[in-house]
Amino acid sequence: METYEPLLRSDWMIYRGGGILTEYTENCKILECEFANLGGNAIFASGYNRNLNIEGNHIYNCGASAVCFVGLPDAVRSPSYNYHEFVEFEKIDTAKGPKTSDYPANCKADNNLIHDIGLVEKQVAGIQISMAMNITVSHNSIYDVPRAGINVSEGTWGGHIIEYNDVFNTVLASSDHGAFNSWGRDRFWHPDRKTMDQIMKENPRMPYLDAVQTTIIRNNRMRCDHGWDIDLDDGSSNYHLYNNLCQ
Repeated sequence: METYEPLLRSDWMIYRGGGILTEYTENCKILECEFANLGGNAIFASGYNRNLNIEGNHIYNCGASAVCFVGLPDAVRSPSYNYHEFVEFEKIDTAKGPKTSDYPANCKADNNLIHDIGLVEKQVAGIQISMAMNITVSHNSIYDVPRAGINVSEGTWGGHIIEYNDVFNTVLASSDHGAFNSWGRDRFWHPDRKTMDQIMKENPRMPYLDAVQTTIIRNNRMRCDHGWDIDLDDGSSNYHLYNNLCQ
């Protein structure tokens, strides 16, 4: 129960640590390891990471999330945190993309077996992505989890490829969620729908300031009996979904 911090524009809190914590890495691999009976996260890629490959691991009986790719808030332009927070439009930084390089990019989670996680925390994911770019999540089997199998928080900064994953028996201890989940509350987001509609009417390209690259979800098998198979919630933007089997 170490110090938690909020993720952007949500009710999620996260501990920035795990059985393995990577920061300021390039060209590293975590291959064919077994992570079991941990009290918190198994693998946490924090801030600047490039070309980190997490492949062939078995992660189970863990207290929190299995694999997290989470950048630092200082890389985000005009960040805000809980659902009701909003940076006034006149004060928003309107430059496109990240502000610094303190985020994971060009990383991969491939061919991992993940199950029975979230034994202590329930606001978790098999694979969690936040404040990151160009993350590939492929050929993973994820099941028996209290919340999402794969979660992409906000749109910063897109370019992810989610493919050939089997994700099922999810959202077992919560609701309003999916086997895949995202919420995409970026700079354009306002908790009042009428205000946000007006902002978008006047500035229709605003979602692309953060979701600068398209996230692709393809060739997956997703099942969630307690929510949605694929849940693009709230302001999720710049997604391309095709050829998925949802049951």
